[in-house]
Amino acid sequence: MEQESFENNTIAELLNREYICVKVDREERPDVDAVYMSVCQAMNGQGGWPLTIIMTPACRPFFSGTYLPPKARYGRVGLEELLTAVAGQWKTNRGDLLDSAGRIEAYLKEQERATVSAEPGMDLVHQAFRQFAGNFDKKNGGFGGAPKFPTPHNLMFLMEYGMREKKREALTMAETTLVQMYRGGIFDHIGGGFSRYSTDERWLVPHFEKMLYDNALLALAYVEAFGLTGRELYGGVARKILAYVGAELTDAQGGFYCGQDADSDGVEGKYYIFTPKEICRVLGENAGTAFCDRYGITEHGNFEGKSIPNLLGNKAYEEDVKSGYAEAEHTKAGYTKSGYAEAEHTKAEQAENELTVADLQKLYEYRLQRTRLHKDDKILVSWNGWMICACAKAGAVLGETEYVDLAVRAEAFIRKNLARNGRLMVRYRDGDAAGEGKLDDYACYILALLELYRVTFQEDYLARASAWAETMIEQFFDRERGGFYLTTKDGEQLIVRTKETYDGAMPSGNSAAARGLQQLAQITGESKWQEILDQQLHYLAGAMEGYPSGHSYALLTMMNVLYPSKELVCTISPAVSDTEQKTLLNRLAYLSETVPGLAVVVKTADNEMELAKLAPYTRDYLVPEDGMLFYLCSGSRCLPPVEKLEQLTEKWL
Repeated sequence: MEQESFENNTIAELLNREYICVKVDREERPDVDAVYMSVCQAMNGQGGWPLTIIMTPACRPFFSGTYLPPKARYGRVGLEELLTAVAGQWKTNRGDLLDSAGRIEAYLKEQERATVSAEPGMDLVHQAFRQFAGNFDKKNGGFGGAPKFPTPHNLMFLMEYGMREKKREALTMAETTLVQMYRGGIFDHIGGGFSRYSTDERWLVPHFEKMLYDNALLALAYVEAFGLTGRELYGGVARKILAYVGAELTDAQGGFYCGQDADSDGVEGKYYIFTPKEICRVLGENAGTAFCDRYGITEHGNFEGKSIPNLLGNKAYEEDVKSGYAEAEHTKAGYTKSGYAEAEHTKAEQAENELTVADLQKLYEYRLQRTRLHKDDKILVSWNGWMICACAKAGAVLGETEYVDLAVRAEAFIRKNLARNGRLMVRYRDGDAAGEGKLDDYACYILALLELYRVTFQEDYLARASAWAETMIEQFFDRERGGFYLTTKDGEQLIVRTKETYDGAMPSGNSAAARGLQQLAQITGESKWQEILDQQLHYLAGAMEGYPSGHSYALLTMMNVLYPSKELVCTISPAVSDTEQKTLLNRLAYLSETVPGLAVVVKTADNEMELAKLAPYTRDYLVPEDGMLFYLCSGSRCLPPVEKLEQLTEKWL
């Protein structure tokens, strides 16, 4: 519409003469987008972008639509005709338009006031699995036809469900999708990272835009799959995602940028596609021909006469993720959960993999010089929260501390630049922080802090997660009906105060908030978190009615509550050496990220006073004079303390 209509002189003149035009950045004002998208859905039965709203000066809408062509065609109203007609009606029949706006506003408020509550239960979990199974593409992975979106939290739900229920079908759905997405062109085999979605059912031709949140959630999914199976393909893909984020989307101060555009020089995908001649010119004839064969680059091409590198036709696709990566530290240490140790490569295989890495690096550097992508260098709290979670989890599961360091730096950036006077801002760019923090910002930042606690056991992260959760509840929670509003109670008020529960491209703020509350309740044992969590899960259960598969991230939390949990408290003597303590903490971090339903708390002489304030039950666990003690509770059963972690991992973890 920007090119077709807003740059059209006739339409621009009409808009400027008759209207006050407002363009909304959905990333900075998700609340505005949510309110007026609900208007569009109420009026038309469906929503979408670009979203077009016509409203009164008091921001009360009376027309909504999505894409509008400049002139009427194929039965669709044209923007020019619509604007002309509405301007005329506003001058001659304003009362009817105001009445219509009033009815729409009243309907939205009535919907928001409706009490939604149900009992959380396994029936919702099982129903969601059946819905995914009924829509699964067995050949290509993913769900439904084109276009296909990764939606990683759906895959995380299926992995968790498959593991908990010993349901191989659920694991197969997740793994098939993860493998096929990696093989396709939606994954950037040269530079790493995933594009937003695939325009076809095979994951071959993407919409080439790369977003931080997609890559954060996908990294979480691939790390989860690696922790579950030990299959190096998943660990390798996660490493490539994080290498891309580190190289392309990380600010010098530590924050993470929003993403990169699809277009280069005004042409979508130009940055990513190649011809065989171009490849051979960069790599040489022999290496170039081998590279084209491996990555499906042909004379006729697969996208507008050129080729998107992919592995869909390559049966040896798994070798690429093994290229150039050392064996994970936790495998070396011998404490994987399953016996999937990576097989040794022959010298010939190693040489081929090293060659591929060198080829990819040459093409990456060539591509950077050939054309550039525009980078959206805003730093958003909510999206950074997801990437901090991904980096922290990857560091613990893959045994690579540099990922945890990335997470620590990004969290410090948010704390320094986007937290003011006990409140969060929305975004930072060029030294300027702006916008009132929304529910997603608080919920995702709380998750990030908790994830950092789960892998470092530094109580400061737990303390700040608790403090921000208090603010989140105070400002956003509906104590009467349950659920969290998108906006603060003392912030700018729109025509209606909305709650979002659907887990779309990202988990909703309500789902993320539930996850944070569940982790706080389990780690601290404090009833105040459990009480809000219970009300929140009842609210989410009501919102899921008929379509639980659209709430997969909320179901992850529900499963953690419905299945027996495990709590491990480790007390460490001051006499334990720093080296021994570091090794132990790495092992505990690995367990906390890979054992379903496990919460780990570490108590030392240094942190016992602060920890007692956050988790009062820890006062009963004494720090030994020498060595370590491990206390494990599983469900309603608590085991006697043991002195070695192996005494628990062999049977109970």
